Amino acid sequence: MDTTCSSSSSSAPKKKSTGAAAEGLSSANPIVLSSDEDDCEVIKVVAASKKEKIGGPSSIPYNHPPPSAFPQSNHFWSALNDLVSSFEKNESNKSHPIHRVICYSTSTVVCFYDKYHKARNHLLLIPRPNSPLGNINSISDLIPSQHLNDLREFHSTSQAIASAVTYGNDNQSGRHHRMLFGYHAQPSLTPLHLHIISSDFDSDCIKNKKHINSFTNSKFFVSPDVLEGHMQERGDVKVVVDTERANRILNSTPFSCFRCGMISSNVPQWKQHNRVCNTRLTDDYGAQTNASSLLGFESISNAAGGESKSKKRKAQGDAKPPAAGKDISKFFGSSDKGN
Repeated sequence: MDTTCSSSSSSAPKKKSTGAAAEGLSSANPIVLSSDEDDCEVIKVVAASKKEKIGGPSSIPYNHPPPSAFPQSNHFWSALNDLVSSFEKNESNKSHPIHRVICYSTSTVVCFYDKYHKARNHLLLIPRPNSPLGNINSISDLIPSQHLNDLREFHSTSQAIASAVTYGNDNQSGRHHRMLFGYHAQPSLTPLHLHIISSDFDSDCIKNKKHINSFTNSKFFVSPDVLEGHMQERGDVKVVVDTERANRILNSTPFSCFRCGMISSNVPQWKQHNRVCNTRLTDDYGAQTNASSLLGFESISNAAGGESKSKKRKAQGDAKPPAAGKDISKFFGSSDKGN
């Protein structure tokens, strides 16, 4: 969610909601790399290969409101917190305007329409303040021993919501679309929010390279399965993000089509190609091996001694241990050469 789009979302075609799980949708690594280039990956396929039955809403009407429907915030950084606060204050008053920007809610989450949607379908799933993940600002605040189980439940809820509002095919072009799930490695807003977005990326709100790369680059757009896999079997350590490299990815990755790999010269050219590219998304990919090299670990205070130990933790299986005598609190994988 950002503040760079001034157009209304009324141009997005309305669709019929469905209660059936779309194409066996899951959050398993929706985006796959097709190149070994450092920060200039060509995102070629977007897919979800597992078929899972997840309990949840059977049908959710999807009516994306225009930006003018969203309440004003005192500050950009507090926009999401203000939305959640307004909803909780007026939850029982169904006639309150805040309900127009809410797609779905439970006792633990609120699902908003993204004010400046980057695709025909774009939702933000946010934990409620009093929920187990309510005090988390980003994935960099996650501690596996404390948050992994709640995070899995959060992700399951996102799958249930997506299966109720997603669509399968673009009738005009015959293209096949899926719903993608992901966190921005370096988000522009707090608190923690999971993007649920359709793979058409057809929106007037896509204005620059960052808008494209923040959703079509699988290192920056961290899928739930990648995050869960990174946290698996870890204890009292904290997830950290290589923010310097995240910025390089946003700024240096070329305008590449995530379906066919074609490189465009600018945003208008990318958008024109994106609307007509008929390369079909595929389920054939090595999802479990596509871990984000932006993720690492940082040790937290030792509960017994009250002492903070600066231990490096592996983010990739081929990462080398830290050199003896060096006091480095964050540790990232070494699979990205030259970075």
